[in-house]
Amino acid sequence: MKKILLIAFSVYLMCMGSLASAYTIGGAYAQLISCDWAQYGYQYGWIGTYKTANGQVHRIFFGNNYCQY
Repeated sequence: MKKILLIAFSVYLMCMGSLASAYTIGGAYAQLISCDWAQYGYQYGWIGTYKTANGQVHRIFFGNNYCQY
């Protein structure tokens, strides 16, 4: 019984840790809509499109790094 509770608590902590690492833009939580390889000015790289909780859409250039979740 203790093993089951320990496993359940561990899964709960892992889920809470993933929620705590949400991406924010201007203090508002943002959801990743898409991440595309495209041109931004004279550079090519990953561009993330995010939608914030208040409905605003933002595009952020990440360069060679894949978009953050």
